[in-house]
Amino acid sequence: MSSDPPRDPKDSAHDMLRLTEESLGELEAENASLRTQVDSLRQERVRLEEKLSSADVQMTNLVNLCVASHRLHETADRRALLDIIREIINNIVGSEELGIFELDAERSMLSLVHSMGIEPDRFQSIPLDQGVIGYTALTGERFVAGEGPGPRATGSESNLTACIPLRCGSRVWGVIAIFGLLPQKPTLKDGDRELFALLENQAGLVLAASETEPDGNRS
Repeated sequence: MSSDPPRDPKDSAHDMLRLTEESLGELEAENASLRTQVDSLRQERVRLEEKLSSADVQMTNLVNLCVASHRLHETADRRALLDIIREIINNIVGSEELGIFELDAERSMLSLVHSMGIEPDRFQSIPLDQGVIGYTALTGERFVAGEGPGPRATGSESNLTACIPLRCGSRVWGVIAIFGLLPQKPTLKDGDRELFALLENQAGLVLAASETEPDGNRS
């Protein structure tokens, strides 16, 4: 009766090494696959977080617009309306430097009717052919600093951030000039531009209507 010759210990060690290397290769491949899945999950998480953040921003903007629109129609008192517009700009845009001007078409001038954080004496009356504020009233075109060349600014308008025409139908009732922003608000956001559009189309209407109200107070 024959028997197999004993295996060389070197062969057994070689086989074990080969099996170990194969196992290591399988583990490395599995590990690489898991890393790929983890990276994919991380990217998906980032995408979902960005989408959620964008949705939050849009919701905030929508709420701000609804609140602003509601507030503009709270009262027919002109002085109260001017205060409300100032508060909207303070709280939503983030500026405590602004002027609200009314157009005197017969004199081709803008008159300052409400202000905060600026020197009123420098802005009491502005000709329509002077600076960004006058140009905005003359053309009815909104101005935002850094967006396009824009008209030539005067010395008093050096830190002008935005200028918003206030429309009443086809005519311009006046202008809101926004100067510096608060330190925590370095630049305007998309929501600010949406608010500017709302003010442009609604604030002039309510202010013009307040002029005809028996109880409306002029500033």
